[in-house]
Amino acid sequence: MEVNNLNWLETYLDEPVRHLETNDTGWDHQVYVINQRWILRVPRHRRSISKEEGKLLKDLRARTTVALPSWRVCTTADGQEAMLYPYIPGRPIHARMSKSDLKQAARQLGSFLTELHRVSVTFKLPRRDKTYYDRFLNQIRTFYPKLPNRVAAYTEKLFSNYQPTYSSVVHGDLRPAHLLAEQPFRKLGVLDFSDMHMGDPAIDFAGIAQVSTEFMELVLSSYKSEEKNMIRQRVNMLSKLSLYYQLLEKGPNSYVLAELERQITT
Repeated sequence: MEVNNLNWLETYLDEPVRHLETNDTGWDHQVYVINQRWILRVPRHRRSISKEEGKLLKDLRARTTVALPSWRVCTTADGQEAMLYPYIPGRPIHARMSKSDLKQAARQLGSFLTELHRVSVTFKLPRRDKTYYDRFLNQIRTFYPKLPNRVAAYTEKLFSNYQPTYSSVVHGDLRPAHLLAEQPFRKLGVLDFSDMHMGDPAIDFAGIAQVSTEFMELVLSSYKSEEKNMIRQRVNMLSKLSLYYQLLEKGPNSYVLAELERQITT
């Protein structure tokens, strides 16, 4: 985004841009914090913003207690559609928070996921079904000449053991950076729905498990489903698969190779 001339943005905000911070860590979006009051999310690849996603979030805000982005579509100076919404306060959730705060956060998150995983959508979402994971594995196989033989064999076994389901709308990237806890804690914020898809509800719990296994169990205790035990089993599998996304993005660098070797031996 061109930051030298932000007249177009000031028109949407109805206030001058006095302070602009850039967050360049996301895979899909460039994120800007404006005046510490607004968030602007600009897709890295030119595309139209799904208005239906905004309607879904509006429906979920009415049914849950977590803070969710309430965005509107704006158009940048170069014609790119982007999302603009009020800043959601908080810091990424972490295992060192007090037990009472973690319990409150888990209750809110469990209730939110219950509603999200039950929701019906009238618009098309990507599906992570067997075809998706077959395509994923074929992309990984292109790196086999650069991987140790036992890593390749482990990868084949891992993918053959996972039986994907795609029965629910899922967030798809529910890692700690997208879970914000107010200070002091009152409300949990859930961000970045750009990876939302029809898939395995366990993928959301795999992201939550990055906070801690204990926190994931607290969330599960507030989550209404008859498949909790099956979800626990698939969380372990999906947590192992997550490392391969880094392989596709960064290639077989020393960190990825070391983590794959460690994963094999644990």
